[in-house]
Amino acid sequence: MLPDLTRRILLGWEFGGGFGHVVLLREIARYLGETQSCEFLFALRKPQNGIASGLPGRSVIPVPEPQKSAGYKMPPGRATYGEYVSETLMSEEGAFASRLAGWEKIVQDFDPHLIIAEYAPGLSLFARGRWPVLAVGTGYTMPPPEMEVFPPIGGFKRPLYASEPDIIDRLNTDLARIGARPIERLPQLNEADAYGLTTIPIFDPYKPQRQQPYLGAEIPGGSPSPQAQASGGIAYFHEDTQLHEEVLDGLLGANTNTLAYFGSPLRRVAKKFEGSRVHLSATPLKLRDDMPGKAVVVHKGGLGFSIAAVLAGVPQVLLHSHEENRLNADVIVEACAGVSARYKDINASVLSEAIDRVVASSAMRERALQLAEENSEFRNAVPTQVIAGLAKKLL
Repeated sequence: MLPDLTRRILLGWEFGGGFGHVVLLREIARYLGETQSCEFLFALRKPQNGIASGLPGRSVIPVPEPQKSAGYKMPPGRATYGEYVSETLMSEEGAFASRLAGWEKIVQDFDPHLIIAEYAPGLSLFARGRWPVLAVGTGYTMPPPEMEVFPPIGGFKRPLYASEPDIIDRLNTDLARIGARPIERLPQLNEADAYGLTTIPIFDPYKPQRQQPYLGAEIPGGSPSPQAQASGGIAYFHEDTQLHEEVLDGLLGANTNTLAYFGSPLRRVAKKFEGSRVHLSATPLKLRDDMPGKAVVVHKGGLGFSIAAVLAGVPQVLLHSHEENRLNADVIVEACAGVSARYKDINASVLSEAIDRVVASSAMRERALQLAEENSEFRNAVPTQVIAGLAKKLL
């Protein structure tokens, strides 16, 4: 009887909210399955996203997440990633221990040969040094584990959650109870046997400390390329932005022909844009074809779209809504390749003026083209294929 060579691989995602986390894990699994007999189990923060992205229901389970009390409040922003993640893991008394117990049950039941952790510090801490672990993430979600301490990022002044020695002691207490290895430094939150860093250098807030290689970002349909001549704009938002009248009116008020995507368009929004300079797309944008040659892109600062605009050499208007997107926006503003504002505070006239100012700026256009040249090595990057290769070496 021939031995069973099927490899069991657990892919976990704990924090964050977008579809990109699931798509990344799905594509890594797809590449792995092309050359290796594998059984996959996806433990996801939002299982419904896994099903919607095409994963078979039998391979998707919810990530272990402690039940929150009736009086639970989301923690405020913190000055460092280590504080934020640790506070989220230990949000309430017994929360981290409960999460670890959930991972223990999943791992014992599935008995994986390899664990792939995508923004999953609880899973990484549980498995570290006991199972082969491949950590996957962006510059923001996967800080370098070799650091001694977490530096503040983005110049944010936030209240202290707890000192790093105190956090380490509290984490280690629960890790010891379940037989997991203790940590000596808080950046070991993300320590693993191999790493897949899915970003480009300019969007890494830890670039001075980074040792892991940059793999770039995967742009669905292929990366856009820069063009010397530019006109018009492109806007990309999620469906809920159709309820933000200031954004809609800001696009309408700009003196720029704009191709816009908001997910499935509401009838009233389609009617609002009818006959205007804004062409509403009912299907996802094909950035390789739609972005080159544009004079401006308008979006919320998501990493994938920010990188696509850099590769296309297009200046950006970024309406950031949370910390990671603000960091991305700050990079573009500091590079003189765009402008930014807070999404919830934007008003129509300010947005219209910002779009028109970026379109009219030859300096921003030139700087955006320079960024495209500086990052050309990441055009058409396929990090999921590279990460699958790293995973094979751990099997």
